[in-house]
Amino acid sequence: MLKTIALFAVLVSFLLYPGEQLHAQESAPQLEFRLADDTETTGWQKMEVRGSDKTVFVSNEVSLHGGHIEKVSFYKDLNGNPSVGLTLTEDGAKVMKETTSKNQNKKLAILLNGKVINAPTIRSTIAKEVQITGRFDKDDLLTFFHAIVLRELPASDG
Repeated sequence: MLKTIALFAVLVSFLLYPGEQLHAQESAPQLEFRLADDTETTGWQKMEVRGSDKTVFVSNEVSLHGGHIEKVSFYKDLNGNPSVGLTLTEDGAKVMKETTSKNQNKKLAILLNGKVINAPTIRSTIAKEVQITGRFDKDDLLTFFHAIVLRELPASDG
């Protein structure tokens, strides 16, 4: 099953990026959710929010990661902008619910490959379903896809 998923991911990559190749030795993309704040917080890393002039201070502790995600969906929001929908695993939903219920009106940074792509304010408790909107390009969407689909593949031996 994992080989079929990996083959599908490679085929999608070739369709989206003709002439470019996925390298087997590259590690799977990393998707992480971490608490963040607009003001300096001791021990947290100052990071730029991609596509903006904003910076946030991001916790070193990962709240959720790609392994907490069961399914990813791509669609357009009401304004026609690309959006990503995530369905969390049972464990992921528990972690998200606990994180968002305890951190109302704080930020939750979304990192792709170590870069903050968005840092929305937590307005309510979130559990199983997550919708992420922002300025996504096809590279972002492909990275989301790879981060979810390829997360369970073993590292290459050669």
